[in-house]
Amino acid sequence: MNILDKLEFNPAKPTVLIIKKNETIKMFCVALCKEQVLQKHQAKVPSLLIVLKGYIQFRIGDEAITLREFDTYQIPVQTDHEVVGLGDENVFLITQELK
Repeated sequence: MNILDKLEFNPAKPTVLIIKKNETIKMFCVALCKEQVLQKHQAKVPSLLIVLKGYIQFRIGDEAITLREFDTYQIPVQTDHEVVGLGDENVFLITQELK
């Protein structure tokens, strides 16, 4: 599967594409347009973010962290955060450990 072929950049809302999901792992990609926001939420399980295309701002608490292509970030569990697309087309992969 080619992720970019399957993802759509929708200015109305972020797009999510499930890559793999079973009882131990969930992998999905999120596509954001420029200045689009993935609204504040929490990771309930350990989660690793990898930027695949573009660049994003990861907002957590009072911090705003800019992540570029191929940067990784370990998302703290049960901590409010949001993500903003900074490039024209932004894609990041989330891998969650379910067990």
